[in-house]
Amino acid sequence: MSTATRTAYPNGAARTDAEAVAVDLDGLPLVVLDLERARRRYQALREEFPWVDVLYDVSALAHPRLLAAVAEADGGFAVTHDQALPALILAGAGGRHVLHATPGAHPHEARAAYDAGVRRFVVDSPRALDVFVGAPADLRVVLKLQPEGVPRPAHRAAVGMTPAEAVAAARAAHGLGIRLSGLSLTLPQNGSPAEYVAEIVRAIGVAADIEAATGSRLRILDLGDGFPGRCDARQGERAELARAIRGIVAPATSGVIVTAAAGRAVTAGCLTVVDGGSEREVDTAAAAELIDAGAEVAVLDGGASLVQRLPLFRGRGRLDHRTVRRTTRT
Repeated sequence: MSTATRTAYPNGAARTDAEAVAVDLDGLPLVVLDLERARRRYQALREEFPWVDVLYDVSALAHPRLLAAVAEADGGFAVTHDQALPALILAGAGGRHVLHATPGAHPHEARAAYDAGVRRFVVDSPRALDVFVGAPADLRVVLKLQPEGVPRPAHRAAVGMTPAEAVAAARAAHGLGIRLSGLSLTLPQNGSPAEYVAEIVRAIGVAADIEAATGSRLRILDLGDGFPGRCDARQGERAELARAIRGIVAPATSGVIVTAAAGRAVTAGCLTVVDGGSEREVDTAAAAELIDAGAEVAVLDGGASLVQRLPLFRGRGRLDHRTVRRTTRT
């Protein structure tokens, strides 16, 4: 189901498919989260990309049971929305194994994140470095690179830096006593293995230029969010991308830590809307709209089928949950 499809209310206003479900059915439907399947999908990513520290992107779905499951698997998290870290803390899953990649974080947000245990922060523009002047010695900054060939929008700052800007930012950070640890890529949600390879190779070149300019070697290469791009649905390409990462970065011998944030690749196929005897699979955006509208959330965690367990769900009160939305600061 595409949440971009819009139908009309009787008064002519538009509504999304998810809103139409909520209005047209007798009462709100039940949103079912298949936690066991999400757990398996997350574990499969880690097994298929053993050289990558796969982080769960909290903004995909911030249900506390899902966050707790990732934490229990010793998984990490990527915070790409200003409400994602509070959701992590609420679920008891905060801590040091979090990459803070919220665009344009304000000083009080960075301080709150540090106090919550976060030690790695992504910076997407040179001026954002000012937030980390005088930061504690164990805090590390990761510079976000602007994708190659993407023009800078005229009306607002581009997300990420050009290679020249990244080198200049590294020099500035070095002079300010800010400790850099790596680079973060910006790839499309449907990025191909070729696009990943091209951006990884470019980042390695930028890292070498930064080392030459500052004398500091970068130890983290973050592949960004949306991992593994279109490879999520193409098993052969997943193996191809895994081999490419291992071959180009050589994490086992180079000392470089490769991270990546996966959201859709973890939650795909794990959310179902149920009403009466009908059910249909939805994506996280549609599920979030229903949850925000007041729909009950039930967690399926075990071997029983959805049909077998549905009567049990209907007898329970609404479970605690949070959804977060991506925002763009200008």
